[in-house]
Amino acid sequence: MDLFHIFLNIVSVIISIISFIFILPVLSLLRILKFCTRSVYQENLTGKVVLITGASSGIGEHLAYEYAKHGSSLALVARRGELLEVVARKAKELGAAEAIVIKADVSKRQDCERFVNETINRFGKCKFRHQFLSH
Repeated sequence: MDLFHIFLNIVSVIISIISFIFILPVLSLLRILKFCTRSVYQENLTGKVVLITGASSGIGEHLAYEYAKHGSSLALVARRGELLEVVARKAKELGAAEAIVIKADVSKRQDCERFVNETINRFGKCKFRHQFLSH
């Protein structure tokens, strides 16, 4: 049994050293290349439909502005409709193809189904519609 443990201690050290010397740098290089290609070749968001909840302030509001700068169509959802109108106007000024306002509360299932349906009805059909509404 001691001979077996000695053998495993030697083999595991050798395998670890080989992986650190040869495998780890290759994987790191591949990860860096993947990051670089994603940075250079960003997805074209022009004409894409983006549904943003909590869009009346904070992160949701700033997401709306960023997607608007790329020419996306926006479906903005929040409980505060008057603030959503302001965000929608600014998004259109920044270049959004279209921005619709939907007053809803995401904690209510009926509201969630309604704003998904309104977005699909306004901007076109969604091939994942049943997946969203069946849970």
